[in-house]
Amino acid sequence: MRIGLKDCEWERAGNDLILVCDPSRSVKLDDPDGQVETLLTALRNHPGTLTELRAALAADGLEVSVDELTGALNALDQLRLVRDLERFADRAQAGRDFSNLAFFELYASLENSESDMQQGVRNAHVLQLGTGGLGSNVLQNLAGLGVGRLTLVDNDEVEPRNLARQFLYREADLGTSKVHRAAEWVRAFHSDITVDAVRRWIGGPGDIVDLLPGVDLVVSGVDQGERIDNWVNEVCVRAGVPWVRGGMIGSQLIYFSVDPGRSACYECRIHAYGDGKGVQASVLAPTAVTAQQLSARIPRVNRANGPSAALIGSLVAFEALRYLTGYEPPYAAGAEVLVDLSGGCHQRREPWPRNADCALCTGARARTALTPA
Repeated sequence: MRIGLKDCEWERAGNDLILVCDPSRSVKLDDPDGQVETLLTALRNHPGTLTELRAALAADGLEVSVDELTGALNALDQLRLVRDLERFADRAQAGRDFSNLAFFELYASLENSESDMQQGVRNAHVLQLGTGGLGSNVLQNLAGLGVGRLTLVDNDEVEPRNLARQFLYREADLGTSKVHRAAEWVRAFHSDITVDAVRRWIGGPGDIVDLLPGVDLVVSGVDQGERIDNWVNEVCVRAGVPWVRGGMIGSQLIYFSVDPGRSACYECRIHAYGDGKGVQASVLAPTAVTAQQLSARIPRVNRANGPSAALIGSLVAFEALRYLTGYEPPYAAGAEVLVDLSGGCHQRREPWPRNADCALCTGARARTALTPA
C-alpha cells in the first residue's frame, strides 16, 4: 500500500490546522507542535509505504515509530483525507465513470477505495420490481451508476397518464410493454449492462423467489397487491438479500429498506405498528383513529408528478448505492424516511423497533458485502 493525501488545502490558525478536502465542510486539527502539518506535507510531497513515509518524516526532523505512524494514518483515514495510490482511479481515463468516481472519492478510505466502490457497482445484480413512476426514475440512476446486471419486472403497458412522471417512455411507446421498453432503453443507454425483462404480475412470494438467485439487492416500486411488501420482505429476508422500497402517500414521499439479519424487517414494523400506514389504532388518540378510518375510505389516487417521482427515485437510488458500495451505512435500514412535500421537502427518519421474536429475522441469512473482482 502506498499512502498519499487526497486533494486538500490547509491553513494554520494558531495551534490548529483548518483543512478542506470536501469543499462543503472543513476539518480542524489540533497541531500545537506542527507534527500533523509535517505529516500532511510528507503525504502530499512524498507518498509511499509506511517505511518510505517514516524516512520522509525523519528527513524533516520528525522521528516516529511504526505504531505511531499507523495510528496517525488511521486517524486521517477516519476523516477520509488519505488514499491508497495503488488503488486510486485515474479519472482522466475513466470515461463515463468520471463523475461516479469523483463522488466516491469523497467517501473513499484505505479499505474501500473509489475504484472498489465502482467495481462493486459493476459486479452487482439488482432485481427491480416495477418500472413505473418510482421504478423508471430509479432505473435511470442505476444505469448511470453502471450496475452490471438488471432484472426488471413489470406487467403494465405504457399509458398516456404515465408520461407526466415516467420519462423513459415516449408517445410512440403507448400501448407497449413497459418492462420491455425499459430494457430497450437500458441497452441503448449503456451497452455494458446485462438486462433481463420479465413481464409478470406478482401475486405472491412464489412470483419473486425464483428471480432471487444471484441477486444482490431488490428495489421495489410495486403498489398493486395489498400484501406486496409482505411478500417481498419474506423472500428477501429468508434469502439474505437487502431490499429498498419507495412510494408516495398523500403529500408525503416515503422510503425504507431492510438489511436482513442486521436491521428490523417489515414484519417487525407490522408487529409494532399494525398493517396500516401508521401506528396501531389501539395506541392512537380517538381523533387520530377517526382520521385513519376516514383516510381508508378515500379512493386511492396516484398523485406523483414528475418532480416527486424524480425525488423519491433519487433517494431510493442513493439507498441502493449505500448497499452496493458501502460508501456509508444504509440510512433507511429498519426505518421509514418521510419527505413532506408541503413542508419544503423536510425529511424525518422514524426507526422501527426490532421484534426479538420475529421468526423471519431469527432465521435470516445476513448479507455479505460486495467485493471487487
